[in-house]
Amino acid sequence: MESEEAYLDYQEEIISLKNENSRLCSEIEQLKANNSEIDKTEYQNSQTRFRAIFEYSRLGNKVITADLKIVQVNPAMVELLGYTTKEELIGTKILDYSPEENHSHWKLLQEQLWKKSTPSFSLETALIKKDGSLIWCQITSTLFPDQGENMGYTIIEDITEKHELRLQKDEFIGIATHEIKTPITSLKASLQLMNRMIKKESGIPEKIAKLAFEAQLYTSKLTHLVEDFLNTSKLEQGKLSINKRWFPLSDVIEGCCNHVQLDRRHYVTHSGDLSIEVYADRHKIDQIIVNFVNNALKYAAESKEILIKVERLSNCTKISVTDKGAGIPPQEIPHLFDRYFQIKKGGSQSPGLGLGLYISAQIIKGHDGEIGVDSKVGEGSTFWFTLPHVSK
Repeated sequence: MESEEAYLDYQEEIISLKNENSRLCSEIEQLKANNSEIDKTEYQNSQTRFRAIFEYSRLGNKVITADLKIVQVNPAMVELLGYTTKEELIGTKILDYSPEENHSHWKLLQEQLWKKSTPSFSLETALIKKDGSLIWCQITSTLFPDQGENMGYTIIEDITEKHELRLQKDEFIGIATHEIKTPITSLKASLQLMNRMIKKESGIPEKIAKLAFEAQLYTSKLTHLVEDFLNTSKLEQGKLSINKRWFPLSDVIEGCCNHVQLDRRHYVTHSGDLSIEVYADRHKIDQIIVNFVNNALKYAAESKEILIKVERLSNCTKISVTDKGAGIPPQEIPHLFDRYFQIKKGGSQSPGLGLGLYISAQIIKGHDGEIGVDSKVGEGSTFWFTLPHVSK
């Protein structure tokens, strides 16, 4: 509980630092447009506030240039890396403290911020302390203008303990899913045999035959899910196997959510052209849609209707799932597709591993598509993903 509260405090501090930096950037731009004495005073006050937050933050703070050169650090950053003075860090490059195999992480940050002008960018990477030991860090960077040059303001949180716990959790999931796979395989074979026998018998009630078929269908989906759990290391590296072929979206949308109809409390509606064909991994697209619908059932249980919508855009096809539930707090939206992140429902963490949306994001990444969510508190949420158009 104590570590969880500390984590939330750190998240609030990161948001505070980012917001203060954004306000400072806005005031700089305003000063450029109106060079009055009042504006100068406000600018100086804003700088004073920002410097105070920068200096006294419990998290490591640094300012870097486009070539990743460190031009300023705070005391927490010095302590984090095991040094004694700021001067030991200022003038060096952040790559000097990064294992060679992780240099690509900083190159990606460099590309996103300075080449693609992404307002804010986050990543996890390792840093080397002065004594040679490694620490794992959550990096959050934003751009701000300074004397005609765009600088990178970076907040660094030590997540070494969380990283170690995650490795242990990964190991447990790997062992557990391996043990689960054998009985699921046996169950699947039994259901297949039972369905063959039902087809040969004429006196079996239609409802029982339907339930048997659906049990076999969902067992197959469970088998695929277990296989994905067994490949979590590949997911982390973005190496999930994607088997693409052409199929109409109706194949996955019309039959993916029979479990919703069975519970008699919710219903799924469709809109758009479900006959649109896409070039994608049929099973994995089905998995994403089912995950979106299941999340709506779990977190927006008061929403009776769940809408699955298909839109053909200029360069892609967009599939979305919309509920009319309570919506998602803005501070949680940036973390929804993080590994193991779970939305708190009613003040407590919901059951589950927090892998569903993370796996979905990796699948869409493997399709060169995009994934996201639009949500307003009190109005509901729309989870969506896109699949790029491909010529046959």
